[in-house]
Amino acid sequence: MRKLAQRVAIAAGLIMTAGTLQLATSTAAEATPAQCTSYLKSYGYTVGPKVKQACQGASNDPMDDVLHSNDPCIEMLKLLGVRPQHATFACEYH
Repeated sequence: MRKLAQRVAIAAGLIMTAGTLQLATSTAAEATPAQCTSYLKSYGYTVGPKVKQACQGASNDPMDDVLHSNDPCIEMLKLLGVRPQHATFACEYH
């Protein structure tokens, strides 16, 4: 029975590691509005209508890095009091 518990624990650990690794290796400029707001919530920001509106500017277009089209999202979040590094990550990551 003890070996079974160890195997279950190892399998659960591997599953959690795989999920974490996938999040850690995501590329930039893949943010969706839901991911943007979720990220901000995780840092304790209040996600109201203005933040949701700003996050609508978060895009999943790979050309955004070149065209800087996430800039409106980032700038609006900064105006709402979001720290610059959090705003940039929220609009460009995921």
